[in-house]
Parts: sequence; structure tokens; C-alpha cells
Amino acid sequence: MKNYAIDYVEALKRPFLNSKSLAVGSILGIIPVVNFTVIGYTLSSTGLSKEKVGKDSLPEWSDYVDLFMKGLVSILIGIILFLPAALVMFATLGSVFLSPAMSMILGGLPIESCEDLMAGQIPDTVMEHWLAQNWTEFIPLLRNATPFLILAVLLGLAAFYIMPVAILGWLKEDDIKAAFNWNNLKMTMTLDYLVNWLIVGYLIGLVNSLFSWIPVLGVGITMYVGGVFSYTVYSELFERAEK
Repeated sequence: MKNYAIDYVEALKRPFLNSKSLAVGSILGIIPVVNFTVIGYTLSSTGLSKEKVGKDSLPEWSDYVDLFMKGLVSILIGIILFLPAALVMFATLGSVFLSPAMSMILGGLPIESCEDLMAGQIPDTVMEHWLAQNWTEFIPLLRNATPFLILAVLLGLAAFYIMPVAILGWLKEDDIKAAFNWNNLKMTMTLDYLVNWLIVGYLIGLVNSLFSWIPVLGVGITMYVGGVFSYTVYSELFERAEK
């Protein structure tokens, strides 16, 4: 197994190479939906798409429609990857709430309270009294649901783990099918990828703690800096895995 050292200092410095790019990305990053362009920009910064750019530079902010579409497609890939986890989660919760045992438990509430419960307007005193009388009834339901909830969490973590590689596979080949190509995804099975994925996650957490306190712009700065930094690392791992 080949191991390659990643220059994390340079990767962390890269989002700050161009103050104009940082300013634009930070401002766009705070606007819902429009911030899809920031995701697209971070992907363009990898040099894996038609915009060829070196690791010591950043692309210009241009063709915002293309950047928006890149961001949108990457989000769609993420949704597809998280779909199994969501299906297991919703199916499990649905089976709990629609089970005969839950119907019997809810039957202890007055009709008016059930209607309020559905509307999210049940009085706190009524809810507290009801929970005090019926909390033990939930234990069998939770015990049966726990394995499936754990499965949903594991599927979600797996999706989050492989998502960067899936997105870069699509970006490199400009084909949505490449996002789910085993030849690309198999690199996630290496210890090298796992270690660097954990390091990236930890450093993004630090970035978030450093900038999230800034009013308004903090969210945009975190989105831009974290995106450019993380995909600088992931694209380097991706390119090396292809050699």
C-alpha cells in the first residue's frame, strides 16, 4: 500500500491565496440556494473539471450558472448516497408511530390532546403527565427499533465517508454514473483515505470554531474555506489513487 503525505499547511493556506475569491465566496456562502455556487467553485478549484488550475492558485469567479449547476449536481449525488439511510430511518420511525402499541399509548390522551399533538400544540402539562404515566410503554418499541436506527446511522456515515470520492468521480468524467463507479469508490477502502478523511474532518471542525463566531459572514467564510481546503486534499488523494 502506498502512503503519501499531504501538505496540510499548504492546503489550509490555499483558500486565502486570493482575497477577492475569499470575499466573493464568503458573501455568496451566506445566501441560501445561491450558495450552491460556492460548492461549485470549490469543485472547480480541484482542477479535475474543465477548469484546469494548479494547487498553488485559485480559479476566477466566472460562469456562475455553471458553478451553480456543479453545486446542484453534487448535492443530488449526496442525496442519492444518503437515500438508503433516510429510507431505513423513516421506515423505522413510521413502523414505531403506526404500530398497535403506539396506538394504545396514544389512546391514553384525550381526543383534543391527540389533535393538538398532530398539530404540535399539545399543552406541556398534559404531555408531562402523559409521559410520566406511559414512559415504560416506550421501552419495547425503542428496543425493537434500535438495531434499525443504528443501521440508519451507519449507512449515513458510510454515505458521508464516500461522498467526496463519488463527487470527484463525477467531476472528473463529467458523467453521473462515474460517481458510483467502483473503480473510483474503491479508494475509500484504503487506510490512507480513512486517516486523511478523519484529519480533514477534524480540521474542518477547527475552521468552523474559528470563524463561526463572526456575525453573518462566519457561515459563508466557513463554507468557502472548508470547501476549498477539503477538496484540495480529496482531489490530491483522488489523483494519486489513479496512478
